[in-house]
This record gives sequence, structure tokens and C-alpha cells, in this order.
Amino acid sequence: MDDYFNYFQYYEDPSIYMEVDILYGAITQLFKACSIHYIVFSAFVSLLCMVLAYRFFAQDCEYSCLSLLIFYCYTFLLCCPLGAFRQGICLSILLFFYHRIKDNKDKAFYFWVIVGSFIHLSFIVLLILPYLMRLKIYNASFVVYAIIGLSALAFVGISIAQFLPFERITYYQEGEGVGIWLRMGLRILMIVPVLLCKPDYGSDGYYAKAICLIGFALYCVLSFNDLVAGRLEYYFRTFLCLFAAYYIANYEWKFRASVQLFLLLVVHLVLWYKNMSVEIERMEYKEGTTVLNFPFISVFDKSELKEYSGIDTFGLDEGR
Repeated sequence: MDDYFNYFQYYEDPSIYMEVDILYGAITQLFKACSIHYIVFSAFVSLLCMVLAYRFFAQDCEYSCLSLLIFYCYTFLLCCPLGAFRQGICLSILLFFYHRIKDNKDKAFYFWVIVGSFIHLSFIVLLILPYLMRLKIYNASFVVYAIIGLSALAFVGISIAQFLPFERITYYQEGEGVGIWLRMGLRILMIVPVLLCKPDYGSDGYYAKAICLIGFALYCVLSFNDLVAGRLEYYFRTFLCLFAAYYIANYEWKFRASVQLFLLLVVHLVLWYKNMSVEIERMEYKEGTTVLNFPFISVFDKSELKEYSGIDTFGLDEGR
């Protein structure tokens, strides 16, 4: 992932983050002041993220192997949370506090969302989560029509950028990497099993369904900018991990249930293949490198990367 090397560049000069995400900038400056190497810093943040996320996967996701597979196919490759990446840190905070939100213990969550927004501004959107996820509406039939309407809005491609109060959104005005039909098609395939499931209110399944639907709605509204929509949806769609675990634990293995779960798995395998292919292209791997034969390169021996890729490592492979 080229972001690994980009973050190394910023770690060498963290002043850029003092203008945008000041808490992350302050943390990196502290580590730099202690003469801690970027690899050690990245490893420390990775360990912290794993500790914060452990309870979610070990206890909330009863069938954690399936949940981890979904997590790896989408979340891990999209914005690797096990590294010194700002949004991954925020996601780990969210996963850690999920059980407290479920138990109506919101004060600490609100505090850490505000703190986390100084690590990555996108995290501020999570302030709406406790209220929205507790609404008793997500099993109602009108939600299906709302999803259809929002999907149509996304396909039409109406931009509401001029109505948004955040100037920073202009920073992410980049060209789309994938067409709207593919982006929305994959999301619709993932949301269909969620819509068809009707878990009891107050269960993990209900809250997972609510969070996934909120994320889908948010993506549709902001789909005119894939990067912005994806960054905000990132937090919500991660709860497909929890939904899949609940689905297996609480539903009989009837034909329809089996088909829905199989569909969810196939879509995530397609996403894994797509994301891996994109990363191979971004990392400028030599011609002939594919998802099935790309090499494993350790962070402790990045000099080997030059044999396969032309990516700029900013000198990290030279032991700086």
C-alpha cells in the first residue's frame, strides 16, 4: 500500500497535520521527538488498534472467523486499520465503544468521537450514530422504498457539495476511480441480505442492520464524490462483520438464508480481488503481477520491493 510510504514522508515532517488533523500531528511529533523510528511507531499504533478492536471481534462477533474475512476483504485493504493511518485509529475507537453505545452509555463515546475527529475529521459523523441506530424503523417496509429512492439518487449523480458546510470537502474533489454502476451495484448486492433480515429490536443484528443502512444512505447522498462518500461510509459498512456473525448464529439454514449469506461472501471476495488489483496498480508492480502471484514483502526488508515495484518509498527502504 503506497499510503505506508506516504505516511512515512509525513512522519518525517508532521507539521502538515498540525494544520488539518492536529492531534495526529501532535502524536507523530511526540514520537519523532523521542527519536522513535517510523516502523516502531507504525507497529505501536497497529498494536493499539488490535487491542481496541479485540473485544468487538471476540465477543460481539460470535463467529469471528467469518467476520474477520469480511473485515479483511473490505475494511483492511481499503484503509488499513492496523497501521499508522488516521482513519484506522478512529475505526478501532468505534469498535471498542460499540458495546457501550448498545447499552446506552454514550457520554464516553461522544467524548472520544470529538477527540478522534482531531485525528481524522471524518470521525465527527459518528456523533449521529447512537440516536439513529436506536430508531425503531429499520424493520419497517418503508425503509425498502427509502433505499430504492436513495439508490436512484446515487445513479442520477446529483451533487450537493455546494450545500455542505465543510470547506475541506474540496480537498477530496478527485476523479472517480470506478463507475457509479459498479460502485452502487456492489453495495446493493451487499445491502439486500441486510434488508431482508428482520432481527429483534435491541439485538446485535438489529443494530448492525441499522448501522449498515445508515452507511448505505450516507453513501448514496454523497455518491457524487466517491472518495468522500467512501471515507464516511467506511465506519458504518464495517458492521457487516457483526451482521454476518449474527445472521449465522440466529437463522436456520434454509435455502433463502444460505443464498443470502453466499451472496454476501461472494461480493466481498470480488471486493478483495478488486482492491488487491487496485493496490497492485497503485504500487506500480511490474507487468505480469496479479492478485494470485504478487509477492509477500516484509516491512523489515523493503529493499526487495525495488525488484517488483517502481513506487517511491521516500527512502524508507534504505533504513532511514
